[in-house]
Amino acid sequence: MANQPREVFQTFRQSMLSKTDEWINLISDEVSLIGPLAQAKGKKGFIEINKPFFDSIRGSEILEVIETGNFIITQITTDVEIPKGKVITLHACEWYEIQENKIKSLKVYFDTAQFINEMKPV
Repeated sequence: MANQPREVFQTFRQSMLSKTDEWINLISDEVSLIGPLAQAKGKKGFIEINKPFFDSIRGSEILEVIETGNFIITQITTDVEIPKGKVITLHACEWYEIQENKIKSLKVYFDTAQFINEMKPV
């Protein structure tokens, strides 16, 4: 029996937060990523962009999850350690499209101002 989109999302999220690579198995070969700071097409590009970001995550909280059809829509906060060693909190919304138990697309929306400000050289 096929997993429900929410189950795929939860497994992906848990793997990402626990720093295991199980999330890689939940990405379709033709996945697309659209975010405010990066875009990727295909599994290899998705992994290259997300692996360093996932490694910098220090915590995350789900504020809201909506499941409709093959889509999971979230409102979250994510604590990210930036190269300067400081941890900042990003407030984001995500749109996951899940087909055949794999993430086919992910769209991430967040205000980049704080992130870009913190990344500027001192």
